[in-house]
Amino acid sequence: MKKFLAAMLSTTILCSAMAACGNQSTTPDTDDTAKSSSSSTSTNVKGTIAVVTKTMNNPFHVTYGEAIKQAGEAAGYEVLVSGPDAETDVDKQISLIETYIEQGVSAIVTSACSSTAIVDVIEQADAKGIPVFLVDSGADGGPYVTFIGTDNYAGGQLAGEWVGENVDSGKCVILDGNSGNDATTKRVKGFSEVITDKYPKIEIVASDYANCEISKAMEVTENFLAAYPDLKVIFCANDNMAIGAGQAVAAAGLRDQINICGFDGQPDAAQAIIDGEIDATIAQKPATMGKMVVDAIEKYEAGETVDKEVDTGCDVVTKDNAKTYLNWQ
Repeated sequence: MKKFLAAMLSTTILCSAMAACGNQSTTPDTDDTAKSSSSSTSTNVKGTIAVVTKTMNNPFHVTYGEAIKQAGEAAGYEVLVSGPDAETDVDKQISLIETYIEQGVSAIVTSACSSTAIVDVIEQADAKGIPVFLVDSGADGGPYVTFIGTDNYAGGQLAGEWVGENVDSGKCVILDGNSGNDATTKRVKGFSEVITDKYPKIEIVASDYANCEISKAMEVTENFLAAYPDLKVIFCANDNMAIGAGQAVAAAGLRDQINICGFDGQPDAAQAIIDGEIDATIAQKPATMGKMVVDAIEKYEAGETVDKEVDTGCDVVTKDNAKTYLNWQ
């Protein structure tokens, strides 16, 4: 279904205010849903792309949002970017998407906080003729156009291989994101299967949710350290959690004992690797994802075939190559 707007709607909505977090300095203004661009009245504007991230308090999600905005505006679209304060706030994300549906935007791009809850709003958008494009995290169903992002299961396997090749034996714990988070669930699954199947001397003894947050990861890690003082490995399904785990491990004086691997490849995680605070991460490419989403929207609007899934790839980052990842790919 093609949908172009000749005159842009000026209806406004109130987006969530940013909460303070460890990555606050990288977080831009989230009030795009409350603004009507002056260009929206121009006949040169193709339409409005609404981007609803998982959260505006994580630099990974901020980065693909910025990339979509930059590429979309260059292609002639108005681009609105918003998201909840926390990845666990499923209801807020759904509410933002529903408001964009009511506004009648041209396309919606989102990374689902919950792969199940997102299905209903995808169907709502489709009923209104609004195409939905998924980035980073997929959906359990619904007529979305495409998923563009990392093969998170394969990325988890890559993390498992790195741990298996660098740790001979010992106990391992996992910091997962949150229930319903498609991306972190697949990362943990890939990691766990590789460790269990190929490296039996490494024992996964516990897993817990840390909500992709630094402070929560510190708390969960402190509990793990108390329960398993001989711990050797911590796998974190995102870099915020890896940074939080690193801080807890350092505070306990166990940095030399424990290997920490994250996931995302955010620049502050690369710096943490350089500084010896964590050991590795699996780098995604959010800037690339953002550009590819805009390309997919243009192809869709032009009636061209759009691949249902696009893997943007990922890489292992260690001290050997961390300097290369001090900027997002």
